[in-house]
Amino acid sequence: MKKFYKENRVFIILMGIVLVCVAIIVFILARYVLNSNTNNKYGNRLDGIGDVTISETKLTDFETKISEMEKVKEVSVNIHGKIIYFDVDFVKDTNVTDAKNVAIKCLEFLEETEKKYYDLQFLFSEKEEESEEKTFPIFGYMKAGATTISWSNNAV
Repeated sequence: MKKFYKENRVFIILMGIVLVCVAIIVFILARYVLNSNTNNKYGNRLDGIGDVTISETKLTDFETKISEMEKVKEVSVNIHGKIIYFDVDFVKDTNVTDAKNVAIKCLEFLEETEKKYYDLQFLFSEKEEESEEKTFPIFGYMKAGATTISWSNNAV
């Protein structure tokens, strides 16, 4: 064994260095992979959501207030992460202006802190889509802290 070490001393030292480097790389990679799996799917994007949580009763209040509006047939309001989804179905022959007015009234139900934290997404559709003018569905989006709603091309 001594003879082998003396003849291959440089090779053994280099192989030792390579093994240490490989062990360090494997350790770092394993640590990275294991840490990424333990976090939730939103990462740190939901930090502070406890300060502006919207309760289920408030969501049902939104639904009842919106369903009482003129030309609204069916409403669904959901929260996923930081996005509030307003899914509204209108009666036949509702125009784009009336749909946009419903979205503006939806903004009135939210407090300023909620508007600054949550993104809002609007999906407006018409149950009976047999009309000559194809205006629905209409999509709207309002980023947290924004002052205006961005609309899809057919809602302009």
